[in-house]
Amino acid sequence: MSILAAILGLALLIVLHEAGHFMAARLCGMRVERFSVGFGKPLASFKRGDTIYQIAPIPLGGFTQITGLNPHEEFDKNDPYVYPNRPRWMRLLVLLAGPAANYLTAFLIALVVMIGYGQPTGTTTIDEVLPGTAAQAAGLRAGDALAEINGKSVSESSAVTKIVRGSEGAPVTVKVMRGGSPVTVTVAPRKDPASNVYMIGVKFGVVRARGPVLLAVKESALLPVAVATGILTNLWDLISGKVKGGLTGPVGIAREMASAAKQGATRFLEIVLLISVALAVFNLLPIPGLDGGRAVFLGVGAVRRRDVNPFLEAKIHMVGIMLLMGLLVVVTFGDLKPLVLKLFG
Repeated sequence: MSILAAILGLALLIVLHEAGHFMAARLCGMRVERFSVGFGKPLASFKRGDTIYQIAPIPLGGFTQITGLNPHEEFDKNDPYVYPNRPRWMRLLVLLAGPAANYLTAFLIALVVMIGYGQPTGTTTIDEVLPGTAAQAAGLRAGDALAEINGKSVSESSAVTKIVRGSEGAPVTVKVMRGGSPVTVTVAPRKDPASNVYMIGVKFGVVRARGPVLLAVKESALLPVAVATGILTNLWDLISGKVKGGLTGPVGIAREMASAAKQGATRFLEIVLLISVALAVFNLLPIPGLDGGRAVFLGVGAVRRRDVNPFLEAKIHMVGIMLLMGLLVVVTFGDLKPLVLKLFG
């Protein structure tokens, strides 16, 4: 059931992305030939106006076919309602509507979680002590509640993080409450090679508490922006070599979603929110074949006051798509490698 939930959750995010393109195209008066949920030969379909709506058997997302978006397709070049003949601002709106739909989805998920389950409040109670870390060596345990660090009272995990990272590896004195009794230990933070920051190796728990609805709305609106900023920062750190790591493909994403589903509805919704924002950010990157890449060509056309040759643009987008598909294959192989090694030794 957790695997099924992961597949359906990921597919739904892609469908919502395509629905954003579809709705914007219709509002801008563009012809939309087909809107499909799933891929492959249609299982069921109907036509309303100029658009065919269909359900296909491969549940890996869906697509929106906008007339004229691909110049290699046959269409009436003089039709004022095909994509290339609509104003540039309308074409840009259609391109941005897909990522915008993912941001809106993230906002709604955050709102459901914060109103239904409560808003997250930081806590200094240790939820997990990571193995082989300074915290484990010092004798810290899950359930310990940090009360003081270097003589300073702490009530939020962020305060602990700030002091630990600022220690530059110097030992810190930690006072915790364990079973109602105070216990004092000395911990020497260690630099994490991946993030290049000092850590003691603990994960703090999160407590949720219901608050004012207006505050939940505000926090829900700000959360996708904060997540997007974190994704871009991590991506830049990965590209610049500040941190070590790799990319995750659909298999790895589905595995994370399945794992989250086993941990409960709240955790599953949180990971869906994260992936929804990641889809929006990824599609806005200025890479040929993506929404962001198409937007760049629109910008170039606006500066030149003349659109880039559509067939040249289509070829560049095709190269971009082929490179992205190659990257997807490599990343997917990396996701499957541990499973293959486990099965075949």
